[in-house]
Amino acid sequence: MTSIHGDVIVVGAGPVGMATALGLAHHGIPCTLIERRDEPTVGSKAFGVWGRTLEILDAWGLSSSFLSSGDARDAVSPVTVESGRPAFTVDFTVLAAESAMPGLLLIPQSATERLLRAAIEDAPGVELVQGDVTDARQDELFVHVDIALAGGETRTLRAAYVVGADGSRSAVRESQGVRHEGRIIDHDLLVFDIALEDDEDLSPVRLVARQPGLLAGLRFSPGRWRVLASLEALTNPTASATDGPPPRKPDQPVERLEGFARQLFGDRGLEVLWQSQTTLYQQRVPDFRLGRRILLAGDSAHLVSPAGGQGMNQGIQDAENLAWSLAVALRADDERVVHAMLDGYAGEREHAADVVAWRAQLNSLLEFATPPWVRPLGFLALRIATRLPWFTRLLTRRLSMRDLRYRPHHSERLLGSSRLGVGPVGRRMANVVLPDGTRMVSHTQGRAAVVAIGCDPPAVPAGVAVVRLEAAPRGSRLRTGHVVVLRPDRYVAAALHRPSSERLAEVLASTVGAGTATSTALPSSA
Repeated sequence: MTSIHGDVIVVGAGPVGMATALGLAHHGIPCTLIERRDEPTVGSKAFGVWGRTLEILDAWGLSSSFLSSGDARDAVSPVTVESGRPAFTVDFTVLAAESAMPGLLLIPQSATERLLRAAIEDAPGVELVQGDVTDARQDELFVHVDIALAGGETRTLRAAYVVGADGSRSAVRESQGVRHEGRIIDHDLLVFDIALEDDEDLSPVRLVARQPGLLAGLRFSPGRWRVLASLEALTNPTASATDGPPPRKPDQPVERLEGFARQLFGDRGLEVLWQSQTTLYQQRVPDFRLGRRILLAGDSAHLVSPAGGQGMNQGIQDAENLAWSLAVALRADDERVVHAMLDGYAGEREHAADVVAWRAQLNSLLEFATPPWVRPLGFLALRIATRLPWFTRLLTRRLSMRDLRYRPHHSERLLGSSRLGVGPVGRRMANVVLPDGTRMVSHTQGRAAVVAIGCDPPAVPAGVAVVRLEAAPRGSRLRTGHVVVLRPDRYVAAALHRPSSERLAEVLASTVGAGTATSTALPSSA
């Protein structure tokens, strides 16, 4: 049996798939969300949500539930077990002028999924279907998705587009004959969660400095901790080319995990709740857009070392970009706009995946390969450097993923002349405080906007927000007289100097699809 199921089918109801569905709902696009599991994730997996991702949730009206369910950190001060003192402090409050969100929210992935699932249940236009995707086929008009349902029944769904957000062993990706490509570093990392007899004396981030490799603990909540441990020292880092997802590793004996935990916390009562062993890897598919109608996001598109904790966050940021891109593509009656949106998503997020992978590899070498005798010198250097406001701003923006930017050659929908990315185009605009005391996101609400810097903008099409700033935000590369086309993900698509109404309308159409909308109905198969 074949049936039409909305404009978009999203495969995989993990954090990335649910974020994609919520993003589509935010932009008024119905979708079907397919998930093979009948139970949510048990293990914590990702340990937190960075500030840049919290800003996405804030634009969708979800940040309050997340902040009340996790441990928001405006500063991170890892305490060494040996000294009992902070090795250094990273203070995210230096970013207060550009964001109301904290730098990091410590929250287990199981809680993240629970909150997203609750939002899905309340989201208009999202239908959740339980089943196992066995194949996906695309033609000029539709994508056909075969699903094996409980009890042996099979079903075929049809939609204009399919998003593969079904993880490292993606059935959607495999149906197109595409695999990850990249490298694996010869080093294994053990990740596990414990219930611990906790007290106020324990700092929320702890590490053992005087042993090779990494041994650290992060507190999700009183009595609940994440531990990261190297199984052996990374003394001679080597990387090998590979394709396909890394193999699953067997569980370690609980006694070994308890031994690692006691090095961090001493002789306290504890219980191991969950464990996972992973390899350090950097992989992605060559293209995030497969053919005309299939797109990939999250782990189905890229895999990254857990060092730095950016994998899930990167995937949710994929979802934000993809959701508004699909919304514009579905409403556009100009094929050039459709391809600019979908190829733009692919080019921009492929670049972001490469940047995050490079940073994760650097983090891996710093965390796992630094000899113990060098660490005190590194900690001293960081204590000195973080006294400098410019350095702390640079570091906190990078850690919280707020500095990721695109360049005009990554995407046709970015209108700029600089291939080096030195101008304002492709940068994410700060969520600045406006004269009335509110922040910009309360006016843009995760939708396209025009921002005028010290001037009045021309008239704009219906549905495009207008914000006037007396001065350009710090670090934005903007100046008085600029009229900025701001995308729904708050990236600058174009910066025009006092444009005419005709020129602004032309740029809005080509960069965010404003004024090109038609019905969101599916194309007819006749």
